[in-house]
Amino acid sequence: MSALAALVALALVAGPAAGEEAAAVPAKLADAIRRLHPSARVLTADEVLGERCGPGQRREQLLRADFDGDGRQDYAALLRVGEPAGKPEEALRTVPLWGVVFLANRDGRYRPFILFKDEDAMFPSRRVLWIEPPGRVRHGAHPERVLTLRHPAVGSMLCESTAKVFYWVPLRQTFREYLTKE
Repeated sequence: MSALAALVALALVAGPAAGEEAAAVPAKLADAIRRLHPSARVLTADEVLGERCGPGQRREQLLRADFDGDGRQDYAALLRVGEPAGKPEEALRTVPLWGVVFLANRDGRYRPFILFKDEDAMFPSRRVLWIEPPGRVRHGAHPERVLTLRHPAVGSMLCESTAKVFYWVPLRQTFREYLTKE
């Protein structure tokens, strides 16, 4: 098992301190997803390409953690926007995929932050999300560079390829991207 795969596996089972996989889409989150795009929905386990990503990554792409450190549980989701292009009998098609964090407001509603948009992603998906626990993360191109995460971050990996984390920057009130694997 590669170091990245081991880290991803650890992040997925780290428990409540680092975050947890969400069981269902709460009503207010479903409303926030619909407001973001009417045809968006959370990517399911069956929509992840198991041959490329491995069986451990075949899970619903909805995660829960406190990404901005305000004490409220936020969500990260890999959203499929619309229906896949191509013929249904074809093994691989394309579909827009968006990585989005939904930060919880005091009133129980969610504010979306779009981390990335891949308008022509392979379907079933080769991209997966995970929760990166607080701690030190090395840069993929420059291992001497280290980022210290104070809160859980959203990891995004193109299976068998690049990986990065998206972490909250309080001063700028937004997320930044940090490459962890080239």
